[in-house]
Amino acid sequence: MDEHKAPLSITVLGTTTCTPEKGANTASFVVDRRVAVDTGWYFTDRLLACGISPLDIEAVVFTHCHHDHILGLPQLIFYYGIQGEKRPKRPLRIYGPAGEIRRVVADAQHYLQFDRYPELRFEIEVTELRGGAELDVCGLTVKTCSARHSVPGLCYRFGNETGASVVFSGDTAFNPDLIELARGAGLLVHEASYGPKSVREDVRWGHSGSRDAAEVARQAGVARLAIVHCGEAHLPAALEAAKVVFPASFILAQGEQVRIEADD
Repeated sequence: MDEHKAPLSITVLGTTTCTPEKGANTASFVVDRRVAVDTGWYFTDRLLACGISPLDIEAVVFTHCHHDHILGLPQLIFYYGIQGEKRPKRPLRIYGPAGEIRRVVADAQHYLQFDRYPELRFEIEVTELRGGAELDVCGLTVKTCSARHSVPGLCYRFGNETGASVVFSGDTAFNPDLIELARGAGLLVHEASYGPKSVREDVRWGHSGSRDAAEVARQAGVARLAIVHCGEAHLPAALEAAKVVFPASFILAQGEQVRIEADD
């Protein structure tokens, strides 16, 4: 079967909040086993645990550049660099918020001392994005809107030619633009940093509670809502609160693979 006619697949590398908990990685995902969405604390380790070679990651899209979402990037770059002739001949493509992502990639290369170890260098192609951008990433259609967060951020919608689609909120307060981006999607993966609360207008930090996530899902008419970026202790209450607003809510498990069909 042609891979782009197959359902979309989401591999869950982590779902917890900004610091890892025992055995639990911070939020990061892989779409169709080749496009990463954020690189959490244990990114490379979790890839390998899920049976994905880091060299199979063709592109990384970053929702924003806070530490818990980028800490795995130096790991991935070093893994690529140390492979030498085993490296893919294509570039590693990295996408993220304009004004932020180039600095983060440059900082990762500086941290890895690329000036001292030129043999680690390989081609990295960086693309800056702003809300409203639409592009092709590894054969997938990607659409974006701006997040409502304390630093520049993006929400992403991925789709394939069958019509299957998944949306990632990244870190954001309740976001009307995200409602439009997620309209009719098969799956919305939405943060719930505040657990079961509804905060609606978190101007300072730019985060949501699960009731906020559920309201986005309800208004967008998505098929399913996955609650992520929530502390383990708060997950049961967060899920219960979300289901009151949007019954098709569930919790993603680290290591899980989810398939999204076109008719979801």
